[in-house]
This record gives sequence, structure tokens and C-alpha cells, in this order.
Amino acid sequence: MRPLLTACSVEVYKLRRSYVLWGTLLFILFVITLSLGQPNWPSFFERTAFLYASVFGLLGFGLVTSWTFGREYSDRTLKDLLVLPVSRGKIAIAKYVAIIFWCFVMMLISLVYALILGFALRLPGFSFAIVQHYLFLILTIGALHLLLSAPLALLACISRGYLVPIGFAFTTLMLALVFGPTAIGAYLPWSVPALHLQESGVSLFPLLATSYLLVFLIGLLGLIGTVTWLQNREQ
Repeated sequence: MRPLLTACSVEVYKLRRSYVLWGTLLFILFVITLSLGQPNWPSFFERTAFLYASVFGLLGFGLVTSWTFGREYSDRTLKDLLVLPVSRGKIAIAKYVAIIFWCFVMMLISLVYALILGFALRLPGFSFAIVQHYLFLILTIGALHLLLSAPLALLACISRGYLVPIGFAFTTLMLALVFGPTAIGAYLPWSVPALHLQESGVSLFPLLATSYLLVFLIGLLGLIGTVTWLQNREQ
């Protein structure tokens, strides 16, 4: 257990020093700032939640995941990493833990930033119930996107870099935008976070239990595939 905790702390520290992480956060804060034209708190939070259900989740979290795994190949540090006295499976899990930790940190920072902006502009309609509702909603959407980001790590390992998984993340965003509003969206895993956001209102194509199961399976297969690839292919 101790080697895993040590590997997690190292990966958390490495990602903290990455310009990709902080660049992604700055992009998120910048886009939230552009959403200040909303008339009240519910509309402002709804807009922020939609951004997390689409661009922030698929591209933002996807970029962080792709970089975390792909940079080991581009910087040619993977061989040095694999000779450490830690199993390759634990290294993969540690990287996933670091990604999850910092993505949730980014979500919390961006929500605090949104609150500061809203109070500075004196948006009407504030209540703690609204904050609690959208906090839970955005964190849930973020968890769904983290599951969907797991296969990007496998793509980074297979392609030995981060460009292919980033391209894949962009493709899934386009697919979600095109097919999300249709009946196919409930069966397209990358559309589920945005459709989950719409579940609080009137949805023409409501989600099924199968929709969430597909997201879970995508995440599980991504994790298992990454661990298996590092253990068997990277010699």
C-alpha cells in the first residue's frame, strides 16, 4: 500500500508542476468570465454546468489525461519510470489518481471563481440551495467525464504521445454535439454528461440505466486496458 501512496504523491506533484494543468484551468476561468451576461444566478450556474458537460469535460479533462500519460513518451522518461521499484499497474493507477485529484480541484476553484464573479456583479436570485444543487450537479458531471477520459490514457500509451488522444477527445466532443440531441445520444457515452444536465428539465430523450452503465464500462475498460498495456507491452 505504501508504494502506491508514494507513487500517487509523486504523480500529484508532477502534474502540479505541469503548465498544461494550469493552462487548462486558466482557459476554464476565462470562458466562465465570458458567461457573465446571464441575468441571474440560476442561469449563470446553468451555463457553467453546461460548459463542464461539454467543452470543459471532454476537452479540458481529456487534455490533462492525455498529457499525464503521453508526456512520458514525448519526454522519453517512460523507461526511467518503469524501472522504479513500483509495479506498472500501480504507476498507472497513481496517474489516474493524480488526474482525478487535480480535475476535482479545478472544478472547485472554478466554482469559487464563479461565486466571486457573481457577487461582484450582484447577480439576483442567489440562494444556498442553488449553490448546493449546481455544486453536486457539476461534480457528478465531472465524475462522468473522468470515466470517459480513461480510454485516452490507453490511446496515449498505444500512440506513444498525447496528440492522438487529444484528437480523439475533440472527435468525441463533435459527436456529442451532433448526436446528443437525438435518440442516439442516450446510447453514446460521450453525450451522457450533457444529457444528465438536461435531466433536471424536460428532456426529449431521457437517459436510461444503460446510458450510465456504458459510461462506467468505458472507464473500466480504459483503466484495465492501460494497466494491461503497461504491464505487457512496455518492456
